[in-house]
Amino acid sequence: MVAEKITQCMKPHGEEGYQTIENMNENHKEISDFAFECVNVGENDKILDIGCGGGVNIEKFLKLTSGNVDGLDYSGVSVNASIRQNQNAVESGRCNVIQADVSDMPIDDESYDLVSAFETIYFWPDIANTFKEVSRIIKPQGQFMIAQGTDGNHPDDELWLSTVEGMSVYTADELEKYLLNAGFKSVKSFKKENDYILIVIAKK
Repeated sequence: MVAEKITQCMKPHGEEGYQTIENMNENHKEISDFAFECVNVGENDKILDIGCGGGVNIEKFLKLTSGNVDGLDYSGVSVNASIRQNQNAVESGRCNVIQADVSDMPIDDESYDLVSAFETIYFWPDIANTFKEVSRIIKPQGQFMIAQGTDGNHPDDELWLSTVEGMSVYTADELEKYLLNAGFKSVKSFKKENDYILIVIAKK
């Protein structure tokens, strides 16, 4: 008998989806904290968080820049949760959260100084071309930051791959290759000491 795949991670939905997002906000805190130690955020940067989930990283970015911080997610539940988490910024016009597919974003070329992706690229389709789509919306000299809880060598990788629907895992070297092929000029990786947390920052 084949175990049923976990589907909520790929696209949170329904009432269970809201609980999944709450769990993600809590479980991903260490990854998020390390990512913010690694990235330099300009005081006027315009930022997009792709796969924004519950909106906690949007909230963190809003405290670091006077520019707009937007969110994009494939899940309507995640979009609603992110809007609720950042209601004041949404109402004041500093934050716009949209539901869209990362592989075909309704966003103009060279719109953002920084694009982030926390614990989400595992589920992106056709990663090579999707990274090109991300590069398209980043300004020259801008940054793309990827934050993930595994560097591709986590002892639980095989378990996650077998139980979580639509999941893929990438090493730092694999990500660097995809990012350079997508048009980024440089790629730097950071690994948390005594952990598997990986942060990759590509510059355009």
